Amino acid sequence: MSTVNIDQMADEILKGLEDYTREITGEVKKVVDIVAKETNEEIKKHIAFNQHSGKYVKAFRIKNAYEDGYKKVNVWYVAGGQHRLTHLLENGHALWQGGRTRAFPHIKYGEELAKKRMEELAKEAIENAGR
Repeated sequence: MSTVNIDQMADEILKGLEDYTREITGEVKKVVDIVAKETNEEIKKHIAFNQHSGKYVKAFRIKNAYEDGYKKVNVWYVAGGQHRLTHLLENGHALWQGGRTRAFPHIKYGEELAKKRMEELAKEAIENAGR
């Protein structure tokens, strides 16, 4: 253990906090990628409707929307023109001859999982930081 001069103490504390912050940030960024993949799989598991061509599920994507030194944002979306179906499938829709179609909720399950898992894994990453 080294000795630190009182004048250098603030610099040493700041250095320790910066190292700790970098470590936690890196772990939480990894957690964001893990949760995005788990969310995509969860949404795929809850597809309960008959797909003729399977184009809808094949169009599911995860995109890194933003990343800097302290923040990372991944976005789940449906590509290839299939995005038009998401609201109709999730909520049902009116028919031209009257009545409504059945709703096939699937995205809400992924959203619930993402909120729960992100909180769990981020807490775990913070608790395990510095070990």
